[in-house]
Amino acid sequence: MKNKYIAASVAFMLVIFIVVMGVLPKLGVTINGQGQTYATDVFDQSKVTTVDITVDEADFKKMLESPLDEEMYSADVVINGEKVENVGFRTKGNLTLRSVAQMEDSDRYSWKIDFDKYVDEQNLHGLKKLNLNNNYSDPSQMREYLAYSLMKKMGVSTPNFSYMYVTINGKEWGLYLGVEAIEETFLQQNFENARGDLYKPDGTGSDLKWISDDISDYSGMNLKTNKDTKDQSELIEMLDAINHGGDIEKYLDVDEMLRYFAVNTAVVNLDHYQGNLKHNYYLYEENGVFSILPWDYNMSFGGFGGGGGGRPGEAGQQNNAGKQAENKANAQQAANPNANQAAANKAGNGQNNMQRGQFPGGGGGMADMAANFMSEDNINFSITTPVSGTTLEDRPLLNALLSVDEYRAKYNEYLQEIATSYFTEEYMGKATADIATLITPYVEKDPTKFYSTEQYKESVSGEKSLVQFAVKRAASISAQLSGDLVVEASTSGGVDGPGGGANPGEPPQMGNGQNRGERPPMGAGGPGGKAAANQGYSMTTIMEISSFIVILLVGIVYAFFYKRRRS
Repeated sequence: MKNKYIAASVAFMLVIFIVVMGVLPKLGVTINGQGQTYATDVFDQSKVTTVDITVDEADFKKMLESPLDEEMYSADVVINGEKVENVGFRTKGNLTLRSVAQMEDSDRYSWKIDFDKYVDEQNLHGLKKLNLNNNYSDPSQMREYLAYSLMKKMGVSTPNFSYMYVTINGKEWGLYLGVEAIEETFLQQNFENARGDLYKPDGTGSDLKWISDDISDYSGMNLKTNKDTKDQSELIEMLDAINHGGDIEKYLDVDEMLRYFAVNTAVVNLDHYQGNLKHNYYLYEENGVFSILPWDYNMSFGGFGGGGGGRPGEAGQQNNAGKQAENKANAQQAANPNANQAAANKAGNGQNNMQRGQFPGGGGGMADMAANFMSEDNINFSITTPVSGTTLEDRPLLNALLSVDEYRAKYNEYLQEIATSYFTEEYMGKATADIATLITPYVEKDPTKFYSTEQYKESVSGEKSLVQFAVKRAASISAQLSGDLVVEASTSGGVDGPGGGANPGEPPQMGNGQNRGERPPMGAGGPGGKAAANQGYSMTTIMEISSFIVILLVGIVYAFFYKRRRS
């Protein structure tokens, strides 16, 4: 009798455990979704969120003296009145980071806040990492916002984003775009089990061309999850398929990728896989199937052009800003040897620190890469061979997709949808007015902005605005789809790309736009059938389940001894 009682109790406990761990997620019940409200509580797009950062003055001085080190320091942050202590805080970026580091009169870096860097599982409404992007080379401060909005409208899983006004140690640092980091929390909110392999390609192998079946040969793929538990065989199988005529439907979320590349082509985003730097995107594998995720769009809408170093919008800057910074450091060393180190660190010793995504042909900085964004090459960027500075064959993921007639037809449908539904003067004009109403007061008081308020206002409307870019781009897309316009791809543009040729000191007159409202989310019937519910298990959830099991065990033991005593 006693053994039967114990066996029944254990069986009951196991049934509950199986239901909690296995059945509820399949029914769409969110296990660790409680508190995962950052999409609305942190990224509220109806307002400009306040972000107040406090960091030790000595640590902050080190950050500004050596920004290229991207060293993390402890800080406290208050976001919309909610304080989170002991978070990680550092500079972030690639080309923009080096460009700002070369400026003599600006410390307007992009920043990263890591909420659980020093306190395990610490978060803000479920958010664990927040990027604050400085909108470099964008007088409208709307390029990235608009591009992400369009991705969401077209059903692509996209990080949350909204405008944020930043202060550091009580000093106003200006208007930024806050963007959710693509990591485990993002995956939990957008994918079915969120336990797959996440990659951020940048370097050897990031063009996704076949090298070998040895994963170590793809050193630039940069696995971000499952580093100690996966052999990455799924990646090798996918690369084999797209390079050697395999069954790509077995390895790719085809429809999601077609939507993604349609948007990327429409907005002429070439600081990306479709350009010669082949970076600024993520790949996520789940159950052997890969999706592509959007990232870093301040150079979209034809903004990835040529030009030299220096501060955007200022005349008289030269292409060798990095070398000038180095010379300045050397001169300071001659005058005062003890004062040399800080200047040398900020300058990054010129070209020695130009490693990731380095521009060939000299020139330390990006300067005003957006100045020529309305060029004919940008407006008429090819939708048939949508690459620049490379060939379609050298981008096998895109080539494999567009080599299938059925997929190309669907890609063309998505381009037509963008051209007729979103790239219209009415839609873009209203969107521009809406976003300008929101951010103009913050732009006007921003003490560190790269462009003047007048340049910002000129970019909101007029002949050289994102509205007009979109309208003209839509006309070109439609003409290319109908066959009335045939465009040859630019395969030799290098870093200049189709937007090259900008005069080094010429201030850009570009505009902006915004998309509000969204296509139904990708989960629950969206492309790829991804679930919107968070179905992963955080450490907190594991601890809660463990506590539940302990309580059950204690109850069983108590009941056993209570029954024994009564007997």
